Amino acid sequence: MKKKLLVLLMLCLAVFASASAQENRWTQVFDTAGDAGNLSIRFLWMGPQAPEAEDKPGDCMILTSPDGKVMVLDSGHPLSISYVTDALDAMGITKIDYLVASHPHIDHIGGFAALMDQYEIGAVYTSELEYTSSSYYRAYMDAIAAKNIEHVILRDGDTLAFGDAVTVNVYNPTGEAALTPEEQKNKTEFINNQSLALKFTYGESTVMLAGDLYVGGEKAIVARWGEALDCDVMKANHHGANTSSSKVWRDAVSPQITFISSDAIEDVSIAKKYTKNGQKMYHTLLDGAICLRTAGAKDYAVVTEKDRTTTMFD
Repeated sequence: MKKKLLVLLMLCLAVFASASAQENRWTQVFDTAGDAGNLSIRFLWMGPQAPEAEDKPGDCMILTSPDGKVMVLDSGHPLSISYVTDALDAMGITKIDYLVASHPHIDHIGGFAALMDQYEIGAVYTSELEYTSSSYYRAYMDAIAAKNIEHVILRDGDTLAFGDAVTVNVYNPTGEAALTPEEQKNKTEFINNQSLALKFTYGESTVMLAGDLYVGGEKAIVARWGEALDCDVMKANHHGANTSSSKVWRDAVSPQITFISSDAIEDVSIAKKYTKNGQKMYHTLLDGAICLRTAGAKDYAVVTEKDRTTTMFD
C-alpha cells in the first residue's frame, strides 16, 4: 500500500512539475524584457475548437515595433478572446496602437469589439471589404463609430509605418470589394482572397503575413508583385490548409522560417513543404504560443511555449 502511495505521489509531482515548466515557458514567450530595439511577433495559441463553435479558434498575432508600438493583427474567434487578453495583460499592454483585421471572418475578427471595450485603440486598419451579414463585423464597426476610433482602409500598393523603424507594404487586396448579404453567405473563398497581404521590413529582416489567402489569391498577388514578395519569415496562409500555400506562392516568398497557426495539422503534406532544404516550421498546435524577435539583421530568435513531442516534421 505504501509503495502504491509513493508511486502515486511521484506521478502527481511529475505532472505538477510539467505544468509548472509549461507555465514558465508561456511567461517567457510573453516576457517583453527583450523587445526593445527588436521587431517582435507573438503567434498565439488560441485553444482547441470549442464544442459549441462551428469555426476555428483562429489567428491572433501581437507585434511590437523596436520603439514600442503595439499592433494586434486579428483577434481570433470570440470564444478564444481570453487567450488574447491574457497575453496582452501579461505584456503589460494598455494601448493597442494598430488593430488590424486581415479579413472579416469570425475566427479573425470575432474578438475585435471586446478588445475595443478593454483597451485604448489608436486606429483600426482593414481592407475595403464589408461583411455586413456577420454580427461580429457589425459589432466592431459599431464600436469604431461609438468610440470615434480612426478607421484606416488599406489597399494594394499602400505603405504603412509601424513605429519609426518598420515599414509595412500592402500587397492585397485591390480595389473596392462589396457583396450583398446573400452573396456573402456563400463566398468564403472570395472573402479569404480579400485578405490583407502585409510585408514587414525592419532593416534587412522581412516577414510576410497574409491572412487566409487561397491559391487563386496567392497567384494573383505573385503576378502583380513577383520578387517584391521575397521574405525570410512568413505565416502559412489559411492555417496551413491545402486551399493555400501553392508552389508559386512558396517560391515567391521563399521563407526560411514559417509559422502555422491552427488547433490542428490541417494538412501534413503542406506542413512538410515548409521543412525542406533547411527551412524551419513552427506550429501552434505542436509548439504552443511562439515569440519571434529580430534586431533587423536577418537574425531571428524564437521562443516556444512547449517542447515539440513529435519528430514528424524534423
